[in-house]
Amino acid sequence: MRPREYRPASWLVSLTRLNPKSSWPWRHSTRLAIAITVPMLVGVLVGQVEASMLVCLGALLNSTKVQTDPYRQRLLNFLIVVPMAMAGFVLGSLVAGHGLLTLLFLILVALVSGLVSGYGAAFSTGAMQMLVLAVIGAAHPGSSSLWQSPLLFASGAAFAAALIAVEALFDRHLPERQALSRLLHALAHLARIAADPPKPTTASLATPFEQQRRHVTDAMQAAYSNLLEARLNSEGSTRDSDRRAALLSTIDAIFSRLVARQGTAAEQRSIGRWLDTIAAAQARGGPRPVFDPDPAVTQAGAATIDGLLDELWPDSPAADEPRVQRGETGRAVRRARWRIPASFAELAGHLTLGHEVVVSAFRIALCLAIAFAAQIYLGGVRSYWIPLCVVIVMKPDFGSVFVRAVQRSIGTVIGVGIGVVLLILVPKGVWLIACMGVLGFLLPAAGLRGYAMQCALLTPLVLILIDLSVPGATVDFGPQRLVDTLIGSGISLVFGYLIWPRDPAPRIHMAFSRAMAATTALLQAATAREPAEADITLATLDAYRSVSNVRTTLQRAIAEPPPASREAAAWFPVVVEMERLCDRMAAMAQLNLSGGASFDPAAVAQRVATLEQLGGESSATAKEAEAGTGAAAASDDAAFREIDGGLVRLAQLLSPA
Repeated sequence: MRPREYRPASWLVSLTRLNPKSSWPWRHSTRLAIAITVPMLVGVLVGQVEASMLVCLGALLNSTKVQTDPYRQRLLNFLIVVPMAMAGFVLGSLVAGHGLLTLLFLILVALVSGLVSGYGAAFSTGAMQMLVLAVIGAAHPGSSSLWQSPLLFASGAAFAAALIAVEALFDRHLPERQALSRLLHALAHLARIAADPPKPTTASLATPFEQQRRHVTDAMQAAYSNLLEARLNSEGSTRDSDRRAALLSTIDAIFSRLVARQGTAAEQRSIGRWLDTIAAAQARGGPRPVFDPDPAVTQAGAATIDGLLDELWPDSPAADEPRVQRGETGRAVRRARWRIPASFAELAGHLTLGHEVVVSAFRIALCLAIAFAAQIYLGGVRSYWIPLCVVIVMKPDFGSVFVRAVQRSIGTVIGVGIGVVLLILVPKGVWLIACMGVLGFLLPAAGLRGYAMQCALLTPLVLILIDLSVPGATVDFGPQRLVDTLIGSGISLVFGYLIWPRDPAPRIHMAFSRAMAATTALLQAATAREPAEADITLATLDAYRSVSNVRTTLQRAIAEPPPASREAAAWFPVVVEMERLCDRMAAMAQLNLSGGASFDPAAVAQRVATLEQLGGESSATAKEAEAGTGAAAASDDAAFREIDGGLVRLAQLLSPA
């Protein structure tokens, strides 16, 4: 009898899987290498190594993550992150050396840091740096003035910001062009798959077309963020802001046409070739491409491509003046995106934090308290590495605690090995600084592949910084840091993960309810008696983004041990059906915009009520919705036949067996 082949559990495979390879972020790699080596080289030459280490730390913490935001937004983020980090350093130094009072204060800072993280990505990054520097400041206040260390850290962050500004001087629209180019290439590939569907090569529930549609959705989210963030901050409507909003509307129309499978296979192949050509010209900042008429492309398809070209190259001779309707679309998008709270109650609603954010903050405070107890009990040189490890692993918005703890431990083991070899073989001085530059250059690309790979390069980089700032041999810091990291990761796993309820159902239900609300809004916009292109564009983006958020929540849970992984796996068919519903609604919207359909308000209200029922969390609600969808499907309304079929399937998936 043939022995049964061993296959690891799916959650274990997901835990160790690397992200797909992407293009090397060589600009970011170059900036990071310069940002950490130049200050250290200056410090070695002038004999101020400890001061230069703080400068390097400021540059490193603010340059590690690969960002695709517009340059202006990145520079504005420094104004949020750096003051918060400096405040952490000052507060930590003020309470240093007061025993139990110091520990209680740092635990309070951990609680505040966890709460502030709920207000956005920039505040989350600043909150983490505030807590990290508070721990370092309390453990190693130094003999200098209170503000010297924070100012040195801020100077490193300013150096990193200056490098970004220099890069922006050469091509300040590069991030926007890259995001738009990726989106157009993804649309082109979607068009080719629509024309010639390949056979599925995996056991995935989704077809190749649906899988590529997800890539387009992700690219659309990035492009919308990048193209609108930097352009719509000024008051009033400008030609540029209206043109960019119209561009997004045109891209959404192309996406909806592809999702609706409008046109012949030959037309879709031709549109795919045109989109690839436009993407390549846009990426290199080249002139407007010129296309010969293609008989396979209908007049409507050619007009859409012409509109896209006019909006991408508005100053070319072939471009027409922006349409008034496009300008109105831009203003509508801007008003929806930058709506100011109209009352104090609405403002308070924006500032109110969710239950999960508050619980995560208390988890961080608890784990940090235990880490400080371990630090006091174990002692040792620079044992504050244990609470630092807890802070980094326990960040609530950076992913699963379990996954980060395991991957950080794996990466640290590898990184300590690399660091010890470098510290033994390479003497202190310029050559060790050169090793820092190489590690810094490799770090951004490693971070894109996975957190473990990032830790494997970040650990030796930090060990070299410590080695350069401390006189004498420091090779033994490597094993010490490994032990501290394992202790910190263990504390995070036990007290930040294992002792808490690990059922992902509440998070999944919350994300699912939001996605169902967005899908309901899309159906209402798609079937409106007087459809507005701006409303449909925003509703389509919000619906796909919300469903993508559900998928992201499931992907995080699938890498955890059971029962979390089993619960997440059971939800994937539901997400696939939701995506298909969004596809059908996007097709209805395009038909409605073209004037080719009219929808009975009573029929629309019936489907809206069904969607609202499906968005409920109780099984009884799902049963009621299943009965409602069955009655709707029996009505044989041709306009809603595909929608009804999707609702019936969704209700069946949500109903208990």
